[in-house]
Amino acid sequence: MVAPSWSSWTVDPGLIAVLLAAAWLYARGYQRAKRLSGGGGPGVSHWLPYGSGLLVLALALMSPLDAIGDRYLLSAHMGQHVLLSDIAPALLVLGLRAPILPLGLPRGGLRLLAPGGRAGAVISLLTSPWVAIPLWAAATWIWAIPSVFDYSAGHPVVHALEHATLFYTGLAMWWLIVDPLPSARREPGARRLAYLGFTRLASAGVCLPLTFMTATAYPRYVAAPRAYGLSAITDQHLAGAGMCFLEFLIFGIAMAAVFLNFLIRDEQRAAVEDRIAGRLPAGL
Repeated sequence: MVAPSWSSWTVDPGLIAVLLAAAWLYARGYQRAKRLSGGGGPGVSHWLPYGSGLLVLALALMSPLDAIGDRYLLSAHMGQHVLLSDIAPALLVLGLRAPILPLGLPRGGLRLLAPGGRAGAVISLLTSPWVAIPLWAAATWIWAIPSVFDYSAGHPVVHALEHATLFYTGLAMWWLIVDPLPSARREPGARRLAYLGFTRLASAGVCLPLTFMTATAYPRYVAAPRAYGLSAITDQHLAGAGMCFLEFLIFGIAMAAVFLNFLIRDEQRAAVEDRIAGRLPAGL
């Protein structure tokens, strides 16, 4: 079997359609939020993270990372997991933060998603610290268990389930930390930074051992063809070091985002209340 090259991409029409639909819906919400905020409001700090999040999803699922990670390199597979569970969800939620959701949703949609709405109650439950963080940590740890990880890589249905749980628990975790639709329930500032710190400790439980272990832990990748010039142990060390670097980078960016969000939190919550009460135009 010829190993995939780093320039070989797959084309998934279903995924492309989903990403284009997500971009179109975001563009409509962005325009509405821009208009209702009088031309101020959202800007490059909103659309750039969101667009980058969609590109990261495409990179994770259609780039050579997917094929190479399935069979050849542990580092590629672990990198794919970080993209799906941390980087893409973080960028998407950053792009949705206020005023995009408070002003960008139609008023009926905002009532549905806001705290107290039918969907809002479900979101509040799934993004509570006692649910979102344990689920994210469990997904991160369980899918990294060598036997589970190797089995998933060899079975497409399980692999798809793995990716789905990593992505959606990542969304819930980052929703809790960034709080894109401000509510009175969320603890601002220090507590959300503490949540962020705990998630980084949880991910360190995976990346640090991989970086410093002197024995290989993943039989599938020990037996894999050495098609890319990396020994199994070097590949494992690279997987751990790459994960740790990305986690450190995410921590710094997220700290800045949470701090800036804290500074304008009261104004954001007021915008939600005004839209729900109808004190601002309903929009399109």
